[in-house]
Amino acid sequence: MGFLKDKVAIITGGGKAVLSDGSCGSIGYGIATAYAKEGANLVITGRNLQKLNDAKADLESKYGIKVLAVQADVNAGAGGRDIRQN
Repeated sequence: MGFLKDKVAIITGGGKAVLSDGSCGSIGYGIATAYAKEGANLVITGRNLQKLNDAKADLESKYGIKVLAVQADVNAGAGGRDIRQN
C-alpha cells in the first residue's frame, strides 16, 4: 500500500453490489478497492445511494481512507450535471 497515498481518485459506478453468492460484483467497486489498497482517498459516484454508502463504510473501515459518496447518474446525456450539482 502507498503509492497513491494522499491522492484522490474519482470512481463512477462505485457502489457495492452484492451477488447471490455473497461476493461483490460491481466493476466500479472493484476499481475503488484497488485504489483504496494503494492508499487513495476516493470520490465514488452512482445512482443508488444505499449501495454507495455501503461501499463507503466498507472501504473506509478496511483501508483507513476517506470516501465521499455522491449520488449521480453519469451517462452521456447528463454530461456530468448530477456530479456538479451535488
